Amino acid sequence: MNKPLLIGGGLTLAALAISPYFIGNGLQDRVNTAIDAVNEQVVYQASIASYDKGWFSSRAEIDVAIDLAALMSAQQVDLDDTLPDGNPTVKVTLTANHGPVYFGDGVGIGKVHYTVSVDGSELREYASWDETQAIYLNEGVAGLFGGLTYRDEIPAFSATSDEDGTTLSFSGYKGEATQQGDNIVYIASSDEFTVKGPALNMEMANISVNAQYAGDIIAAMKGELFDSELALKIATMSFTDFETNSDVAIKDITFSADTDVNKQTNLANVYVEYGVGELNGPDIDASDMTLGVAVNNLQLDFIRAYQDFSNETLLMPAEEVPAKMMAFVQDNLLKQLKTEPEINITKLTATVPEGSFSAHANTKLVGITALPGTLEDVGYWVSHLLADATITADKAFAESMMSGYMMGQILANPQAQGMSPEEIQAAADQQAPMMINSFAQQGLIKVTEDGYETQLTLKDGKANVNGTPIPLPFAPQ
Repeated sequence: MNKPLLIGGGLTLAALAISPYFIGNGLQDRVNTAIDAVNEQVVYQASIASYDKGWFSSRAEIDVAIDLAALMSAQQVDLDDTLPDGNPTVKVTLTANHGPVYFGDGVGIGKVHYTVSVDGSELREYASWDETQAIYLNEGVAGLFGGLTYRDEIPAFSATSDEDGTTLSFSGYKGEATQQGDNIVYIASSDEFTVKGPALNMEMANISVNAQYAGDIIAAMKGELFDSELALKIATMSFTDFETNSDVAIKDITFSADTDVNKQTNLANVYVEYGVGELNGPDIDASDMTLGVAVNNLQLDFIRAYQDFSNETLLMPAEEVPAKMMAFVQDNLLKQLKTEPEINITKLTATVPEGSFSAHANTKLVGITALPGTLEDVGYWVSHLLADATITADKAFAESMMSGYMMGQILANPQAQGMSPEEIQAAADQQAPMMINSFAQQGLIKVTEDGYETQLTLKDGKANVNGTPIPLPFAPQ
């Protein structure tokens, strides 16, 4: 008989037999790490009510409470008798099967099949949903050394206010996450969310979330930045105000956020973009509205320090915060400024019945090696600010905006008190082209084939518009 084969087989069986114990220990360590991360959030308190660890499975009951009084006090909100007695607490149940071999999706050794659920029984006096379902469920498979897949769900629920009869209805939410290389890819959706009351109705339909990230929830709770992409879409949203008898309809609402972390340079770039396909209301009709903002060269140590500062001062008396803020600035701001941070408006566009406009702007702080004697020294910041911006507009849009400006000027003139609204509008419309022409002659705007354009730059404390120097009252001497 082959003794080496028997010995090898015996060692393999022994490893399979004892691995669940160590996987169970690893799971408990992860739970404790998560508890510590929650408790670092100041207004939250998490504790393990019970933890039963078996050879092949474990079960934990975790209480998560929020200090509402402390939170409202920190936000300088007056406390009243509407706050419940004690801190609202949610019970989270974790069950896990951990070995020796998991044979479900993602079969393998060293995997944990888990379920995290919030029964939500304490919420049933406020809302109703399927009696057989938890208010939140997350079920998945996690690897001891990495890897994660899961699905999560919030069931459909409804609620009605006893005070004014306002009703809330939510169609439910389902999400799914899969491991793809080093990233977690998460896709989720919800059909509808509505609020109907005596004064206002609000409806949202076809909500979707797409995310991809290379970090974990614990890192996010601690304020860590990691490579990630997020896209949120709402197909339609509408509001009806019964007091003013007005309706607002919005289509194709989008929000996206991308974070790019360079561990070698210890810097991160963050880009966020907001978009609205169409907006119709009593005072506005607009389409193709976009705002994109890029914040570049964020120093990761500064971000971590700011997260600690935020947690430390959240419940601090307001009169003590300025001193703490000054200490934080003195200790941390310079290392962020040395990275030459940027805040750029990469795109700003909109189309209205009068026409359309677009703009972008870049700003960057350069050459800073020391903090100024006082942070309020505008001349110091201007001397280190490098900026440029371009604004373009259709002729009709520019004249409409100028007409609105001229209306304000006319209304401010006491001699216009006897004029009718129609006369004021006519006077403003007549003066708008002349005012634009005056700006063009001064070089403040340029006439283009499609409308008007203005370019602004700031460098070495000197500003110019379309190449024309503009004196700054606060420029450095």
